[in-house]
Amino acid sequence: MNLLKDPWIPVRADGGTGAFCLLTYQQLLCEPGKWQVSLPRDDLELACVQLLVCMTQVMFMPEGDPASDPNGNKALRARITKPLSPDEFAAGIKPCHDWFDLDHPTQPFMQSRGVKAEKVTPIQKILIGLPEGNNHAFFNGVGEVKKLSGALTAIALFNQASNANSMGGGFKGNLRGGTNPYLTPVNIFVIGKDLRETIWHNVLTLPRIQKLLPGWKPDFEHDLPTWVRPIKANEHIKWNDIGLVRGLFWQPTRLELVQEKTPYSCDMLEGKPVQVYAVFLKEQFKFSVDGLWPHPHGARTATTSDGALKWKFASFSVTSPAWTQLSEFVVPRGINDPNAKEGSVPAGPVAQADELGEGRLHLLVGGYCAKQGSIVGRRHEMISLSQGWRDDKGHLQELVEIGKDAKKVLYGKLLMASKGYENKKKRIKLKGLGAAIHETADKLFYACTENLIYETFSNEHTWKEWAAARVGFAKQIADKCDTIFDDLTKPYAMKPELIPVIAWARYSLDTELKKLMEEA
Repeated sequence: MNLLKDPWIPVRADGGTGAFCLLTYQQLLCEPGKWQVSLPRDDLELACVQLLVCMTQVMFMPEGDPASDPNGNKALRARITKPLSPDEFAAGIKPCHDWFDLDHPTQPFMQSRGVKAEKVTPIQKILIGLPEGNNHAFFNGVGEVKKLSGALTAIALFNQASNANSMGGGFKGNLRGGTNPYLTPVNIFVIGKDLRETIWHNVLTLPRIQKLLPGWKPDFEHDLPTWVRPIKANEHIKWNDIGLVRGLFWQPTRLELVQEKTPYSCDMLEGKPVQVYAVFLKEQFKFSVDGLWPHPHGARTATTSDGALKWKFASFSVTSPAWTQLSEFVVPRGINDPNAKEGSVPAGPVAQADELGEGRLHLLVGGYCAKQGSIVGRRHEMISLSQGWRDDKGHLQELVEIGKDAKKVLYGKLLMASKGYENKKKRIKLKGLGAAIHETADKLFYACTENLIYETFSNEHTWKEWAAARVGFAKQIADKCDTIFDDLTKPYAMKPELIPVIAWARYSLDTELKKLMEEA
């Protein structure tokens, strides 16, 4: 299967509600149609979008004109508005024609030929979250996915290389992890009206790419994917020696697909029998990368270490939803400030949308939650920011901090109720509940406040009437905390000896939340 010629993009017509089909890359970029990606898993849908963005970025990058269009904005808007012509498409893919062939005899897409392995690995290993049947985070049964079509295999291969942690001990992780093989980065994309618009909204113009990669120029002879120009064994690579093409399609693992001789139905797409893959070969391979390559699809954050800002790519924790990092995802901080104690650099598409003066912003945010070498969850969310978010980006950070501070107060007071309270100076000693209700509070807080928080972000009133909206938001968050506290402590209030600690913790909670509302 060649991703530049064959139908492989799984979509539904009519904005995602119509008939399912597999599109060719040319149909997507050159023909009208309100298509949306359609797959059984949200992480693979996001990976499909990301793969299409990367392909379009390297083959059809809007360059602009130094005199009349220095940032490439006019060129980009033209791409968003009008599909490519067949001639433009043919010219764009010509230098890369053999890069995206899944079964190429010498340089197959995202693979290496001649991989030596003592045993084969089941194909579901590349479906993140179900490594070889021993992790049931996303599936119900062991060995549920035994055969994948070329379309699903290409998407999953790209996703595994770009967004997962390493395949185990002795294997390297994705390029954004730096020296951390366990990091699973968050991807942040801007959503358009349909799939074609979404792709173009996330393709950065040449001047913006050159700000990320100083001195880089389009060069299809030397800036080659890792399967076309393989990484050398024990090679030491500097981040600024990695070009755009090589970085976007970085493959840190030596692996090789084994094609089944007989056509079968894909276990995920089902349908008629097609060329499928059931196993692959993989082998350990050592190299090192010095520095952090500035991948455009992730947000970077920094904290002070040894007197300087130390940067890393944002990732999800096991418990916290995406909104807790939203200000880092979209607001630049501390980039050129030598005295900054912390910093953040938004994802490239978000920064570009800001510079283009986009009003309402719809974001697709997704990534995995990792605990050491294991994937223990995933988060894929759509977040909308109303038009006013650009006027004062500090407001967004304030809203996020109000939510996080309220959650911290709730957790602390329930911890007090759980363990008890003692003040020797005032000769106070209160017996605790003896139950870890504070741990339940985190999940309840996020579940009970999610709709409120996202509605606040997307409401124009929030930004037009900022002072009143901020106070109202803090009040509603505080009310949610009161309700959660009462619900969790109510079963224990039946015991007279536990009433004092509940009352003391409730009084302390009200005091802290009142202070939070006064500061809002």
